[in-house]
Formats: sequence, C-alpha cells, structure tokens
Amino acid sequence: MLYLPKPHSCHLQWHITEKCNFRCTHCYLNEDYIKQELSTEECFAVVDNYVDFCKKTDIKHNRNISLTGGEPILKKDWWTILEYIGNYKKRGFVDKICVMTNGSTVDDNIIKRYISLGVNYMQISVEGMEEINNQIRGKGNFEKAINGAKMIIKNGVPLSFSLTLTKKNKQDVESLARLAAEIGVRGMGVGRIVPIGMGAQMKELMLTPQETKEWFLECEGINERFRRDNINFRVDFHCSDGMYQALRPGANSPQTIHGCSTPFDVFTLLPNGDVVPCRRLPIVVGNIKKQSFMEIHYSSNKIWNLKNWENRADVCKTCDSLNQCRGGGMCIAYGYFGTPYAPDPDCWKAFPDGFSKKEYQEEPDSDKITYFKRYINNLRFDLNPILEEEKKKKIRKIKIDKIGKVKDSEIDVLVFDLEEKDLNVDSGNKIIKFLHGLEERKVNFRIGQKLPPCIFDVQSIKEFKFKMPNNCFECSNMFHLENKRIIFCNDRKGPDLKFMNSAEQIGEYVNLLKDYDEPAYFKKCQTCVHKIRGTCFYLKNCRLKPKEPKEDLKLIQVTACGC
Repeated sequence: MLYLPKPHSCHLQWHITEKCNFRCTHCYLNEDYIKQELSTEECFAVVDNYVDFCKKTDIKHNRNISLTGGEPILKKDWWTILEYIGNYKKRGFVDKICVMTNGSTVDDNIIKRYISLGVNYMQISVEGMEEINNQIRGKGNFEKAINGAKMIIKNGVPLSFSLTLTKKNKQDVESLARLAAEIGVRGMGVGRIVPIGMGAQMKELMLTPQETKEWFLECEGINERFRRDNINFRVDFHCSDGMYQALRPGANSPQTIHGCSTPFDVFTLLPNGDVVPCRRLPIVVGNIKKQSFMEIHYSSNKIWNLKNWENRADVCKTCDSLNQCRGGGMCIAYGYFGTPYAPDPDCWKAFPDGFSKKEYQEEPDSDKITYFKRYINNLRFDLNPILEEEKKKKIRKIKIDKIGKVKDSEIDVLVFDLEEKDLNVDSGNKIIKFLHGLEERKVNFRIGQKLPPCIFDVQSIKEFKFKMPNNCFECSNMFHLENKRIIFCNDRKGPDLKFMNSAEQIGEYVNLLKDYDEPAYFKKCQTCVHKIRGTCFYLKNCRLKPKEPKEDLKLIQVTACGC
C-alpha cells in the first residue's frame, strides 16, 4: 500500500451481546440490541472479514480481538464463535484473544476451556473497594469479581482490572490497586467517566478540569509509592487521557499514554453489526452486514474527519501539547459538548475556570487536511490531485450505428457501446475513421475503454495509435462524482474527493475492494459482451472468480473469435 494510510495494528473490540447479569449505574447498555444480535453465521463472517482486513493491509502484528458485552458468555453459541476465532489464532492470523468480563461467570472449568480455545488475556471491571463497587455494580458483585480474578490468575491467564473514574471512587484507586497486586493482577487501567448512556445522567460525578490535573499527579504518586514498596504493579491511564502529557511533556514522563487511536487502528462492533470508532464514542460509521471493515475504514467520511486534526477546536490546534495530547478524550467531548471536535471538557488548559457551557460546531467544515503522522505510514503527500477539468469530464457512450451523429461539442471521454453484432472488422474500421476525423478537426478527447482486438485486422492494429486504458486505474468508468462523493463502478460509495483526491489513491482503494466482491463481478461486468465472450482485456489479470451468467444471458449467441 503506497497511497493509503496503513494501520500499524488492528484491534477489534466486539460487544458480542448486550445481555448482562449486572446493571451498573454508569453503563452504556442499550437493551434494543438484544433483539438485533448477529446470528452465529454472521459472527463467523465478522471474523473472516476482520482477518481479510488485516491481510489486505499487511498487518502482521497486534491483531487483537477483545470480546465483551454485556457479559459475553451469555451470547448464544458463545463457545462455537470463540472456537471459530481460536482456529484463526492457531493458524497465526490473530495474535491476542481477550475476554472482558465482570468476573461473576467464570469458574475453573470455564477458564480451562478459554485457554484451550486460545484466550490469552482477560479483563475484569471493578469500580472501587467493596462498598463503592457494590453501589455502582450491585450488591455482592465485588466478591464475585475478586473470586473470579483469583480463579483466572490461578490458571495462569494474564489479567488486568479496569475502573471508570468519578468523584465517587477516586479515593479507592490506590486501595484497589494494592489488593489487585496482592492477588496477582497484572495492572489496572483507569478511565474517566464518559457522559453517554446511563452515564449521561451522572455529569455531576465528572472530575472538574482542576481535579483531573490533580488526579494525574496523584496517579504518578501511587505508582511511585508502589516502586518504593517493591510492588510490581502499575496504574495506567486510558487512551482518553492524552492531555496528561501537558503536565510532563517529553520522553521522561513518569506515565506513558498514546492518546486516542480509534479513528486509525480500532474497530468497535456493536451487537447489531453497527461499527463505531469506540464504544464510548457512539457515532455509527457503518454496518458490518452491509459493508466490509475495509470499506468502512477507507470510505467513511466520519472516519476521515476524525483523523483530520484541522477539524479540532482552535484552542487545541494552537496548544503546545498538541502532538502528545491529540485533544484528550474525543469520547468525553462528544458526551459533554455533543461533538468529538470540541476540546476535552476536563482540560485545565482549555478551561482554566472550570466546566464550560460553550457551544461547538457539531460537524467539521475545514477543507484543509492534516493527519496525525504517528498513526499514518506509507501515506504519500506528494500526489497530484485530480484536476478540475478531469472532474468535469463527461463520458459519451456511442453505439456503432449512431457513430456518424455524434457532435464534436459532446465529446470528452469516448466509450463505444459494442453489442455482439458489432464485434467485427467493419466496426473497427468505422471507429478508426471516426477517431481520425476527430483528430483532424483538433477535437480534445480520450478513449475510456480498452477495445477488443477482434474488431481490428492485423494492419489496423499496427496503425492504431490512439491511447487507451491499460488497467482499471485508467478506466473512465472506474468512478464518478455525486456532489463530490466518489461513487465506484460497482455502485459502492467512497469518501469525499478531498480525502482521496488522486487517481493513484482511488485506484489503490478500488483494487483493495475487489476481493470483497468475490465471487460476483462488478455490476457492469455481469452483462458485458466482452466478459461473456471471454474477450475482456482485464480477464486474465482479474482476481475475481466468474459467476454463472443469468438465464437471459445464456440465450446470447456467441460466435467463434480468434482473439
């Protein structure tokens, strides 16, 4: 891949079911999904699609699938689906399978079964010590989580804790971390509450900007005390906390954080097949039942806009912590301000006076594009964009029996609409005479198709000097524009032209999509006379498998042809 941004890794966080035996007060649960869950066969197709995406983008490391819910084990055919994923892992196409659980559904036999199917990491959500955790996650659930953790660790599966930080439980973080370290948990990730779902009713529990700054310093202190006490355990920030770097810029920061990576190398799949950048950023960018991960990743304007730093608020673009912070938590900004392009509401640099009621534009409006280069490799910025006159080109289809009626002013790109009766030398001679006439009259035109050799005799082929497409990228039918949106020849939608505005990028994208059409040809190929006759110029290079022609096409009489 030379012209498209290539992910460094790919993490699929799959909310495989919304069924759950807990009712946490801050949960993002949407019970409507329970009636819309993907079938077992559709789940198999999801895994196939994910592996294909990694193959096509040449990702060979950090191909991780995290299975969560709800409580994932409550999914119908859970073990069958997990075994299907595990088979890919055995074959070397998946690196990590993580099960994210509340801990209440595991026992010794279940953990052993997980291990046999390739699960090599687990995570349990705990929201504080017993009193606070049970207020949030339900009576008796702290004990269930800790017992589940001990069972997982006993069987040698790496385990981490996850905690959603609020005013209510921040004082419990160190105590919980010490308990986790004592029983053998590897580490704990702490992420601030996102005001969406049921969490939208809990904005009063969000840390203020100043409290967030103080929390970052406190977290440093917790880890320093652990080092002093020889406790091999870390409390880490979630990906929404990139603005921590504003406290400790540079490589010597006591904590490390990579910033939000959701538009670049993460897919979050909801139970009904909807794809969102992150479970905490519920902006639907596609549906896996209708589109492939490849198509969603490269064709969604929403994804491209999230990657584009020019869409962020001015206070972020001018901040000296820009490169490290990346705007903090887009999910928290979305929940609080209604748009991911606003600053993080907990940022003390953007809002030194506390929470803001400022309104931000919901949709981006910048025509300028810049990307986070840390997440982009192999992306060429030196490509020449498609020229304005090229965008305005009109394709003129010409039937052989109407060739004499075409006006010079109507011609930009010529495509000859050949029928079976036209595949002969007489048609070739008519085309050559017509093209030479245009040339003599100094009409600007180009040929938008490869003409079949069977319409020319040997002498004509030697004399034929007009340039024709040699590959799909040069084909005039490869795409057209509808309000600057790229529409491909198989009727799929690409991104706006501003995101993929060179022929090389568009061609590479179309080429990547082809395998996902297997075994069907592009619609225009299904009825093409050259395809039916076997005279298609591209056929020998086409990676698609032929599809049986429709019944009405079988009636076409195909004559012998020497080409």
